[in-house]
Amino acid sequence: MVSEKMHEKIRTYVHGLQTYADRIWYPPMIGFLAAIDNLVLIIPTDGILISSSMLIPKRWLTFALNVAIGSTLGGLVLASLVEFHGLPWVLQMYPGVNETHIWAFCEEFFHQYGLLLVFIVALTPFIQQPAVILAGLANTSLLQLVTVLFVGRLIKFLIMSYLGSHAPRLLKKLWGLKGELKDAGVQIKD
Repeated sequence: MVSEKMHEKIRTYVHGLQTYADRIWYPPMIGFLAAIDNLVLIIPTDGILISSSMLIPKRWLTFALNVAIGSTLGGLVLASLVEFHGLPWVLQMYPGVNETHIWAFCEEFFHQYGLLLVFIVALTPFIQQPAVILAGLANTSLLQLVTVLFVGRLIKFLIMSYLGSHAPRLLKKLWGLKGELKDAGVQIKD
């Protein structure tokens, strides 16, 4: 569990980073953060995307595309590492992940529906790592996995970024974003 002190540090770093939101290197940087979020699980990617789109509305599409690409590449790296190292590596990197209710749900759903689970997770605020890990353990085609991840993430991030730039009040109604927005320092007023 991430402590409140860690959340405060994340908010400070995100705020500092966003002072550069108008720079040409900023969209690839948040794409890179989305990629490494697949391995470290503490970067509020959704919140960074939304708040960046709120800061510079005219770049919402660029932000969404970079974050979708980064998140997809991070998923590809994670799936490749899982395929290469197997379950022992997963348990070393994410201790106890196989004992969570999310893991059990994803495992059952993945065995029944395969890449449909990955697509659904890619569309939602759920963390994508359990679904990607299961796909890697099942030796799913990396090309198919990347395609499904990219399409799902692109749709998700286009919606979030557009709402952040054009209708931020609607974001309060989207389930699962409260913590991400808080970690990115976003406060949406009524």
